[in-house]
Parts: sequence; C-alpha cells; structure tokens
Amino acid sequence: MAVKKLYQKREFLIHAILFFSIIVCSIAIFKKFKTIKDAAVEDLIPITKRDYTVLITGPSEDTSFLNQVYEGATIVSNFYDSSILFYEPDAYSSENNIQSVLDYAGFINADCVITYLNQGTKKIKPPRNRDNKLVPIITTGHSLSGIKTLAHIGISYDKLGIAMAEEAIKYLNATVPDVEQNKGTIFLLKPIEQNDYYTNLVLSNLLDRLKQEKKIKIINFLPEKNLEYSIEDNVRQQMASSGKIDLVLAIAEQETVLAVKTVSDLNLNSKTGIIGFGDGEDSLSYVEKGLITKLFTSNAVDIGKKAMQAFNQFKTGESLTGFVSADFMILEKTQD
Repeated sequence: MAVKKLYQKREFLIHAILFFSIIVCSIAIFKKFKTIKDAAVEDLIPITKRDYTVLITGPSEDTSFLNQVYEGATIVSNFYDSSILFYEPDAYSSENNIQSVLDYAGFINADCVITYLNQGTKKIKPPRNRDNKLVPIITTGHSLSGIKTLAHIGISYDKLGIAMAEEAIKYLNATVPDVEQNKGTIFLLKPIEQNDYYTNLVLSNLLDRLKQEKKIKIINFLPEKNLEYSIEDNVRQQMASSGKIDLVLAIAEQETVLAVKTVSDLNLNSKTGIIGFGDGEDSLSYVEKGLITKLFTSNAVDIGKKAMQAFNQFKTGESLTGFVSADFMILEKTQD
C-alpha cells in the first residue's frame, strides 16, 4: 500500500511539472509571437517622433526627381517639426502607379503627401487615412484640374518661356555661320497632348520673344488629322522635309525625348541643336550623354522646401495661393 501511494504521489508530481511547463512555454510563445507581430507592424508603418509625418512618393520613373524633392524637404523638416518619409515602389510591381503610391499615404496615416504628376496622369483619387479623412496632397510636375490640392509647386512659367527663347537666340548666334546675328531656323515641338494654362503661358511668352527677331524662322510642328502614322513618324517626316534645321525647341518632357530620338534617327546630331525642358530620367540622361544641348529643368530641392512651407501654412491655418513658384535650372552638355 505504501509503495502504491508513493507511486501515485510521484505520478501526480510528474503531471504537475508537465502542466506547469506547458503553461510557461505557452506564455513564452505568446510573448514572442506578440513581439514578432509588433515588429512586423513597425516595418510596415514607419513610426515617427515628430508631430507631423510627410510622405514623398510617386511612380518609380520619377525617383531621381523625387529624391531631390525629399532632400529639399528634409533640409527644412526640423523647422516645421515634421518627419519626412520617402516611399519608392518596385518598378516591376503592379502597384507602381500613381494611385497605389498615393494610397500608401493613407495606409501609414500621413499628415500630407507630396507627389509628382507626369504628363500622362489623367485622374487621381485623394487617399484617406485610418479615420477616413482625406490626406492633403501637394503636387509638382504637371498640374491636374478637377482635384483639390493644398498647392501645386511649379516653376515660373512666364519666365521659363522667355528664358528658353533667349537661350535659343544665343545658340543661333553662336553656331549659325553667318555674319548676321539672330538668324536661323527653329523647329518648335509643342506639347502634343497637353493644353493647359501653364503650357500655353510658356508657349505664348516664348513665341512673343522669338517673333521680335525677324530673321529667325520658326517651323511649328502640326500633327496631321486622320493620321495613319504614329506621332513619332509624323515628326520625323515633317522635320526631314523642312530643310536645314539649326535648332529643335521642345517645351515639355515627352517632346524633348521625342526630339532627341528624331534628331538621332535623321542623323542630325552634328548639325542640329536641341533645347528642351524635362524632369524625367530620359531627358536628364540625354544631357549626360551629350544628346541635348541645353535642358531646362525644375529645381527639385527648392520644390521640396516650398512644399514644406505650403504644408506649414495649411496646418497653421494660413491661406494658400494654390500655385507656388519655384526656381528652374539650365543643364548643359559637357564640351568635347
């Protein structure tokens, strides 16, 4: 009997130890799981210590430009008590589109999002945060009507038109072999699909200045109606049939890229200069390769600073003008 009681006591002790071990292990596993889960959430949603969080983002093709906007915003972030985040989507992801990257601002509960709109942007839907409130948007690049934004940060378009005309005149005087100044032929490649206020302002000021020079011939590209060929083929045909062209002048990113390709296709690189405007990867790389004579481009660092200033006006209740002017720069090809 004594042996049986001793066995039962030992069996009870073993079961108690096993039960206690299971409880301890379960608690340890639960705490570990919670730590891992919290860490995963922190990886997905950046935690900031400032009062405000500003997200800078856009499609991957605008990454270089937006990196400079991020640089400008970061320079003044302390002054505006804001943490600046930069979100770069995977170039090969299905989420690499303007709406998806804007929605990320709502996902992380950002107080403001700064984004670049390219020439092909047709429509965007403002993101909403976790309280279903609209996240304020500040845009740069191309303006888009029909959407409420805090501000659009752009260059001084009237000054841009005049500056491009002056650079064109300077180029002709330096390269056209003639004793007479302000003489030559310019092929003007206007935005084919863009017809907004700012584009028209650039074009109007540019033409007003060029028309003061009576000996400068301007050939305007005019897309043919009911065209069977592509725009690229149409530009190539018109340029090839226009005789000697001293300079191609393009006032938008898409047309600047098209000008480079057309001049190269026609083997005119040594005879025809290109002055264009652009913020994209292609136009900037063409300057480095020496395929563009001069490129007007937005000062992205200044845009970042001006965007943060606009956000500060918003959060302090000051009135906003809607359009904020930033600086532009001129990039030149390196001399051989």
